[in-house]
Amino acid sequence: MNLVDSVKDRLHRDIVADPILHARVLNLYLCGEAYPNTVDDYFPIEHVDCPDLARRMQKHRGEESKHVTLYAKAIETLGAEVAELPRWCIFNHVIRSHTREAWRVGGDLNREERLNKVANFFAHAHFLEKRVARSLEYHHDACVRARCEYPGHVVALVLADEQNHVRYTREAVFDLVSRQRAADILQAHRSAEQRANLDFSCHQLRRLLIEEPARWPQSRQWLYRSCAFIMQAVLTCA
Repeated sequence: MNLVDSVKDRLHRDIVADPILHARVLNLYLCGEAYPNTVDDYFPIEHVDCPDLARRMQKHRGEESKHVTLYAKAIETLGAEVAELPRWCIFNHVIRSHTREAWRVGGDLNREERLNKVANFFAHAHFLEKRVARSLEYHHDACVRARCEYPGHVVALVLADEQNHVRYTREAVFDLVSRQRAADILQAHRSAEQRANLDFSCHQLRRLLIEEPARWPQSRQWLYRSCAFIMQAVLTCA
């Protein structure tokens, strides 16, 4: 395990060790899953020609709603309640703030332009789901170590779905546009998500350290504050 993985592993274990911290982090995951229902350009199913892909999108959208319910129940078992968060606390929104390529499909687009927009949506979804899945891997391991049974069960269920989403969303980009165009779109969204991850992670870590100082192990607060500072510095230089 390298240094970054070791810090992330320790971070998730410290989060899971405190029910309130744990609930607050699950609430971040929940708000990301709920985000598609707050906008009108996620899952543009009506603009996809392939019935199989349209069915995958419909299933994906349904699984996002299922995840919201699962996370809400897990938060309840930790003795907390679901809280609405501002947009800057939702990873999907932060990614969009770093993304130049739009995917809203207008009514005056030809077929090639329309499929290009849909491909951009899938590229966004691919890197979002990939990052969330990796985060859930750390979180699930922490739940198992802490014998945090129901939240761990929820995270395992969501993780399995997210891993499927990671695979099909990347394949969809190549199915919709030419290979070179797909590679270009994916690279653009990869870069946007990498910047967004630094932005989101440093702000949310700093927020939890400031708002819940007594819930973190005193011996590691300096470590996590340093991590937030480094992420902010890297983002500034990116």
